[in-house]
Amino acid sequence: MSRVSNVKTNLGYLGDAYQEMLVKYFIETPKFFISLVSIIDQNMFTDEHLRRIVGMMKDRYSKVGISPNYNDIEVLISSTVNDAITVEQMIAKIKDLKDKNFNIDVELLTSNAEKFFKQQNLAKAINKCTEILKRGNSDNYFTMEDLIKKALDVNMTTNLGHHLFETLEDDLKEDYRCAIPTGADKLDESLYGGLGKGELGVIISPLGIGKTSCTTGFCANAAISKTEDNNYQGYKVLHFFFEDTEVAIKRKYYGYVTNIDACELSTPINRPIAMKILSDNNNELRKLLYQNIIYQRLTTGEYSASDIKYLIQQYISKGFIPDMVVIDYFECLKPEKNIDGYNETEWTREGITMRKLEAIAKEFNLAIWVPVQSTKNAINQEYVGVEHGGGSVMKTQIGHIVISLAQTLEQKEQGKLNLFIGKLRAAKIGRTSFPNVRFNNGTCKFDMSELDSIDNEPINDSNNGKMSKSLEKRANGIAKSI
Repeated sequence: MSRVSNVKTNLGYLGDAYQEMLVKYFIETPKFFISLVSIIDQNMFTDEHLRRIVGMMKDRYSKVGISPNYNDIEVLISSTVNDAITVEQMIAKIKDLKDKNFNIDVELLTSNAEKFFKQQNLAKAINKCTEILKRGNSDNYFTMEDLIKKALDVNMTTNLGHHLFETLEDDLKEDYRCAIPTGADKLDESLYGGLGKGELGVIISPLGIGKTSCTTGFCANAAISKTEDNNYQGYKVLHFFFEDTEVAIKRKYYGYVTNIDACELSTPINRPIAMKILSDNNNELRKLLYQNIIYQRLTTGEYSASDIKYLIQQYISKGFIPDMVVIDYFECLKPEKNIDGYNETEWTREGITMRKLEAIAKEFNLAIWVPVQSTKNAINQEYVGVEHGGGSVMKTQIGHIVISLAQTLEQKEQGKLNLFIGKLRAAKIGRTSFPNVRFNNGTCKFDMSELDSIDNEPINDSNNGKMSKSLEKRANGIAKSI
């Protein structure tokens, strides 16, 4: 007889036969098992052997990403279970499941499983939130939303995937990807317009080259880029930064508008000119930057990616809906905690943090730029690539676009740098290296007008300002292998 419980704390209330049918369906329909694997709890099965079988399936999937079949499970039982009698019983159970011919109502079977596991998963999330509230740790408050959302947004069989060609008209639209330009024209050409909304862009650079000026320029250019997508009003931008003072960032924007170097805005000659331009309410650049950019200085080590998400939500609730977010820079973020409670290292937490930023980009349909510090051996070098990203390699693996900045001592004196594209998920990378680009840290602007004559040719002065062929081959080869 099947056991039925009045308290629906396990699958017993649906009966033993249902549990056997469910495990059989898990094994024979990998797509269904995978869709629920994140919330399946083997402890919900009342039969000991079914519990262990489902646990083995989950463990196998977590390690190799494959849903095991009957033969795989038999091998797992034989190789991991020590007790000979238990091995015999479990293999008998597997063979029994394989041979049984249940008259399965698939819709009823799957809907009951989905509802049950989702309910249990939500209950666990609520319990975790209750514990957070009891501890009164404000640092963990922002994880509660993620816990509940993760419990609710599990991937169910009703949304396992789609057939090709069903949305062909939309798929082939010219504006299928909304790219926000950087303002570095030839870089934007190679990025097919810039960084797309919903994408994460990573900038690898040694200290002192101008990551902050670069991203400030990206913000300013986005704000003044009037397109059909933004109703010709420019893109809305949230600019978060950690280490610079507010006045330093504002002066960079003022330099962008006036074309006067930020450090020279206050000279007796330049100040009256800057005041006139920046006080003119009819100045188009001033107007667009004022209405489209909000900047905020954050305290290093006190804000995580989840906190950034909360800030974005706050701005949206107040009516400022950003198209792009800049976080300057990654190493200043407080590492994201793994809410699932797995063992963590410094490197895994970096990966979790960057993955969180990618998820934020997708959830809010944002373009997010985040610079990262390179390794110290990239300082004063003419080439910096994805392999120079400091810390966890996951930081660069996760990015949709990865660009890098390099600068020799000679180039620093000349106001030039070398720019490389290391990764572009959206399309095939064409040109990957941009040598000797003029970059003004004080106005945050790139000048690529000289690149047509030197194209992908070289960099150092001993080669008449051209990049060595070996270096060009190295840059292109690494980029196209990512």
